[in-house]
Amino acid sequence: MWQSLTRLTALRSFYAVARGGGVAEAAARLNVTPGAIRYQIRQLEQELGSQLLLRSRRTLTLTAAGADLYQRLGRAFDEIHLACHTAQNTQVVGELRVACAPAFAALRLMPILELFLQRFPSVTLRQFPIEAADETMDVIMSFGEREVPGRRIAILRNETYFPTCSPDLLYRLPVRQVDDLRDHVLLHGDSIEDWPRLMRASGRGEIGPRQHVYLPNSHLALEAAKAGCGLAIGSTILCADDLRSGALVKVLGLEIPAPHPYFVIRPRESQPVNSNHQLADAFADLIVEQLDRA
Repeated sequence: MWQSLTRLTALRSFYAVARGGGVAEAAARLNVTPGAIRYQIRQLEQELGSQLLLRSRRTLTLTAAGADLYQRLGRAFDEIHLACHTAQNTQVVGELRVACAPAFAALRLMPILELFLQRFPSVTLRQFPIEAADETMDVIMSFGEREVPGRRIAILRNETYFPTCSPDLLYRLPVRQVDDLRDHVLLHGDSIEDWPRLMRASGRGEIGPRQHVYLPNSHLALEAAKAGCGLAIGSTILCADDLRSGALVKVLGLEIPAPHPYFVIRPRESQPVNSNHQLADAFADLIVEQLDRA
């Protein structure tokens, strides 16, 4: 049982370092000096009797104890954040209109939506397909740009693409080198250029797989991959949960930069301030916060 709030400061410092990947980023996030961050973490490690970070000249890596604490703190801080927002926002009423790219809506939006609805229990939310994205929306979650005026926040500019499949398929038909793709089905989602782009990055030209399957969007391609139908192109954001759970695995060690970042677009930013601005700000911040952990 903690007896002092100074330990909470140390926990926040450790969490900021683990989440942001470095002391400088954590110091900027918490508006303190890097020396203060290092001091708090040293104190925390001494009190816990466990090393939380492996330090080198350029990088910090979580130990097993540090990774476990980071995951637990994430859940605990989410609960604290939720409690504070619920107390503050119980009386906030209104309607939020959100347009979203289909794969993101299917694979990442629902947990974010659940948190938002808990924080704003008196708010109605309407979610629209990305084709409906226009100036009437409060928030647009788009892969790449949209011809809609408004403020933009680019998320995970370093997102990557990679080949992925189910572990069962990989066990039955191993993929140790690019030539092994000849025995497999390639699943295509939104863009038929994703596989050719990946093959060019591998130094290979076209390669003839056993079969091609073309699906309407990336969500269906990844669902087919999880079902063992073939290999799909995954991405950092869309596959984060499935890679953590083991439903999908990366193959071949190939990764290329995604052609576009995801954008959170705020079309109504220039309109007179109203209650929807608070809701849209909260929803956009929640998206960025949750995807920061991808």
